[in-house]
Amino acid sequence: MIAVLDTSAAVEVVLKRESMQKTFYFFLLFLLFMGGCTEESRNKIFKQADNLLGKDLRVSYVADSGAIVKSWTVRDGKVTTHKDEQGATSGYYYFWSVESGYVQVPIVRTIVEEIK
Repeated sequence: MIAVLDTSAAVEVVLKRESMQKTFYFFLLFLLFMGGCTEESRNKIFKQADNLLGKDLRVSYVADSGAIVKSWTVRDGKVTTHKDEQGATSGYYYFWSVESGYVQVPIVRTIVEEIK
C-alpha cells in the first residue's frame, strides 16, 4: 500500500504560522518603539496619522444667542489653526469646505464635530 500525504495542508499550516510570527514581531517592535518615546512624541506621531487619514467634519459658526448661523462640511480633511513662535493660536480656524471652498472662522464662536 502507498500512503498519500496531503502536502498542501502542511504547507498551509507552515505559512499561517510564519504569518502569525511576522505579525507578532511587528507588534512587539511597535510596542518597544512606542515605549521608548516620550508622551509628547507619541502624541505627535498619532496626530500625524490623524492628519494623513483625515475625517469628515461639520464646522458650525454660532451667534451670541447660541443659535447656529452657518455650517460647513469638511470631507476627508482637517480643520487647522495657525500658531505663532510662542505656540499661541491665531484665533481662527482654517479649512476647505464642500459648500464654499476655503473658510476662515473665529475659534471662539466655532463648534467642530466629527460626522459618523
